[in-house]
Amino acid sequence: MITSTTDTLDGFKIVEYLGVIIGYGDDPEDALEDLIDIAKNMGANAVIGIRISNELTAEISNENYSVPELTYYAYGTAVIVKRY
Repeated sequence: MITSTTDTLDGFKIVEYLGVIIGYGDDPEDALEDLIDIAKNMGANAVIGIRISNELTAEISNENYSVPELTYYAYGTAVIVKRY
């Protein structure tokens, strides 16, 4: 699977756009892995325009302290590419 933060890939032609996809996980690597799994299941051989962000989704607390819990998201466009 080819992955890129850019919207084009040098030496490749995008032959089909399969759609925007979102993966998520407990850390950036998990989110990216989920994104790639989704793209593979769609039949893509590349994901372009990848961005990663996070969001505070819960806060675990007891009477002495609280710990924020983050969820990471990876966004991108699943595509099929061919070499020139």
